[in-house]
Amino acid sequence: MPLGLLYLAAILEKNNYRPKIFDCLISPQSKVIVGDDKITHGLPDDIILETIKKENPRVVGITNPFTAQIENAIHIADLVKQVDKRIITVMGGPHVSVQSQELLRENKSIDIGVWGEGEYTFLELIKKIDKELPINDIANITYRDETRGVIKNESRGFIKNLDELVYPAYHLIDLEKYFDLLKRGLGPRPIIRQRSISMITSRGCPYNCIFCSIHLHMGKLFRAHSADYVIHHIKYVVDKYRVKHISFEDDNFTFDIDRCKKILKGIIDNQIKITWDTPNGVRADRLDEELIILMKKSGCLELIFGIESGSQKTLDEIIDKKLKLENVINAIKLCQKYRIKTKAFFVIGFPGETKEDILKTKNFSLELYKKYKIESGLLIATPLFGTRLYRVCKSKGYLIKEPDPRMLSIATQADGHGLIKTEEFDPAYLKKVAIDAVRIQARIRFKEKLLNPRNYLSGFKFVVFHPLKTFKHLKEKIF
Repeated sequence: MPLGLLYLAAILEKNNYRPKIFDCLISPQSKVIVGDDKITHGLPDDIILETIKKENPRVVGITNPFTAQIENAIHIADLVKQVDKRIITVMGGPHVSVQSQELLRENKSIDIGVWGEGEYTFLELIKKIDKELPINDIANITYRDETRGVIKNESRGFIKNLDELVYPAYHLIDLEKYFDLLKRGLGPRPIIRQRSISMITSRGCPYNCIFCSIHLHMGKLFRAHSADYVIHHIKYVVDKYRVKHISFEDDNFTFDIDRCKKILKGIIDNQIKITWDTPNGVRADRLDEELIILMKKSGCLELIFGIESGSQKTLDEIIDKKLKLENVINAIKLCQKYRIKTKAFFVIGFPGETKEDILKTKNFSLELYKKYKIESGLLIATPLFGTRLYRVCKSKGYLIKEPDPRMLSIATQADGHGLIKTEEFDPAYLKKVAIDAVRIQARIRFKEKLLNPRNYLSGFKFVVFHPLKTFKHLKEKIF
């Protein structure tokens, strides 16, 4: 669901505006559109044009959650201007936060970019537009001036007290349609549960991993909703929308261990019947046994650890993760003790890594699977715009070519193709290592199923009823 839009709409409603959300994913005419070079889940252009004409808006805000999808956001702005050039188009999201000036210079259909946190910036912008006042003094925007060109204003800083924000305006979209998609097995996350929503309880990250761009959008200062706010928010969505599962999308859900414990105790004490997971991952060194026990009691289905590397040298000297592998093992053992399913993220292919470092990561991931059944894949390091990784690769000439959004989209996928080539490795080598790790895990699982068929009855039913799909899977993943 478009969580960013729901937050913006909520603060506008609080200030007596009446926004509407046009959600292209769940409109009645939404469908999968197969093009020559891409597949899109959304609406055809004629429906979008027809809707804009019908609504006749003064301002259209466009969200762009990922650089990889910026082309779609630009296309929407183009369609808006086709209907009426006087409609003001405003775009927000991480990509705008990193490249707002370039975006506006290259795309005349985008009038204003909102970067960083958008709630107060967008509200101030709407107030100025409503009163036909100049917008040149609004912080956190980039705009086009007729005489001076594209101007990027100063920053307003980040929201210190997140409890000031009202709950997302869930009522402006049809949540039942999202729940229906989940029933049919369509969802954005590996854990698919009926009546599931995403929730963000904190913003910002005090760590400094080389590949991450979150600082440019949400800052380095960790800011969080109070435990009471989060508990009331959870009760609200459970009581009003009958939510059964929550994916906590925080970058650092467990960073403040005491706050996390208070949230989980609140779920338990209030007897809130939910399950939950952490799809963005948690740090293995921000856990203790009491927290793990509370996680289990409060409905945790799965924790994902952002480990990144099996080489301590890579973690310390290249990624700057500030994480010790011994703490990873300790956290995994605690999860095993209390039967919490765990997975892991690993990344290979950083400038400065040797083949030995890369193989250490591969072998560590396989060791975790053999000993603890920790599923993982090896993602290939991607130089996202604005990151230290991008700057290092650019300065040292390690980019195979200057990336564009489409290339980044492919590179960030689990089976993607890397963009970095150093004296030690190239994209083909990295992909070979990543595929090999997946196949070894798959072979181990396959052997376990043969030796312990009773534990995998559902899998064997799938084999019986879908032999061709099974053969294709075995061919791709194992052989």
